[in-house]
Amino acid sequence: MQAGKFCLFIVQKRTLHRSAFFVSEGKDHMKRFRRGAAVLVVAAVFCLLTFAGCEKKEGASLTGGMTIVIAPDSEAATAIDVDLAGYTETDSVMDVIDGLAEAQKICYKGSNGVYGMYLTALGVPAESTEGGQTEKYDRYILEEDVAAKRSLYTYTSVDADKLETEAGASYTAKTVEYEGMVLTESVNSVSRMQICDGAIVYFTYLYWD
Repeated sequence: MQAGKFCLFIVQKRTLHRSAFFVSEGKDHMKRFRRGAAVLVVAAVFCLLTFAGCEKKEGASLTGGMTIVIAPDSEAATAIDVDLAGYTETDSVMDVIDGLAEAQKICYKGSNGVYGMYLTALGVPAESTEGGQTEKYDRYILEEDVAAKRSLYTYTSVDADKLETEAGASYTAKTVEYEGMVLTESVNSVSRMQICDGAIVYFTYLYWD
């Protein structure tokens, strides 16, 4: 249709013009909907590929051993030696703690969150004898106490997990000494902390104001 005739048609047929406008607008909405749907599909595929790339892969088997230390304020530290046979490079400190718990060498309480396990208590099982019967129970050496404003805190000898302090920073990483070795506060949760031969992971209290 020529431009002049099209304009005359609009003047004489306003009702039809409005109908044509809505049809055209509907087509535009449909195009935008299809483009939006296409974007969502691409995003979904991207997410699937991303998560697929983050799947935990089996790492090389470990040898040697590491030490878990539970150190309260008023008692002597409890050290638990761990044989790393059966663990791999992709396992975490939490995997070791779970293994020790299954072997009844350690006990813990905690909850899983965005960053993994948040420990609220840690200790070693103990035995009690009553009426000629011996039973095991969970004896917690460290236990979070909100009223006392204290929580569990972790130090490590593994460089990959140490909190690095940049020059001139207002905050300096906390350290603790254990058997002549300086350990640094961990920047990662126990679910993300690495394990290796000779590693020392040290649990104690952190007090806040």
